[in-house]
Amino acid sequence: MPPSADPIDPADSLDSPSSPDSPDSAALADPRSFDRFARDYDRFVTLLPGGNTSWLLGLAPGGGRALDAGCGSGHAALALADCYEEVVGVDLSPSLIALAEATRAHPRVRYLARDLFDLADSDGFDLVYSHTVLHHLDDCRAGLEHLKRLVRPGGTVALVDNVCDRYPTPPRRAYTWPAVWNFPRELCRLGPRDAWFQLRFWHSRSWLDHLLSDRYLSRAGFRALYGSVFPGARFDDLGFALAMTWTAPEPSAPGM
Repeated sequence: MPPSADPIDPADSLDSPSSPDSPDSAALADPRSFDRFARDYDRFVTLLPGGNTSWLLGLAPGGGRALDAGCGSGHAALALADCYEEVVGVDLSPSLIALAEATRAHPRVRYLARDLFDLADSDGFDLVYSHTVLHHLDDCRAGLEHLKRLVRPGGTVALVDNVCDRYPTPPRRAYTWPAVWNFPRELCRLGPRDAWFQLRFWHSRSWLDHLLSDRYLSRAGFRALYGSVFPGARFDDLGFALAMTWTAPEPSAPGM
């Protein structure tokens, strides 16, 4: 097989708009927008081992208020509802928020279709969480500083984002070839219907266009940037991503 060839013809894709409501034309034209493939993306995330929440739940969170910044269709927000008294899920995509409200409603979860930078909350949060969202921002540092302002004293900021040491935007074969190599294993794990859907999603034009619009930090760049905003943070290497946890300092007692 030539190095530039894809193992599966991208024309064999899921590419019809699949959101529960009608995205506007600007969202459909922007490769970064999840409105272009919201329903398929929701199904794709559902099929991931751990549903994208295994690292988060390993932090043993609990109590108070939690924010899921870039909540998508609500997988992590719903999981957090088992541990927190109130969860706010915020996402820029109205289509993903509509899916979250339709499929992952919970009395302790409130979903907002809103730009992260428009979120202001004077009460603050005991947990501020974001998963593979911040690389979409034009100004990542501004996003980090905004999230820092939303955490309560003594609260936790837990952030995960994709990293790549070789290039800021991996080529399409970095996604399509592993999907083919892993297909036999996924067939055993998921069964034929879901494994075939997953393989086709990895090769769909909308998803590949989205991935090829991403720009990732290197591991060193991630640690440098995140560590400059959150001094003393802990970093965990998750393979495809780095995770950061940071505890907001408590205010000093008067006279100290």
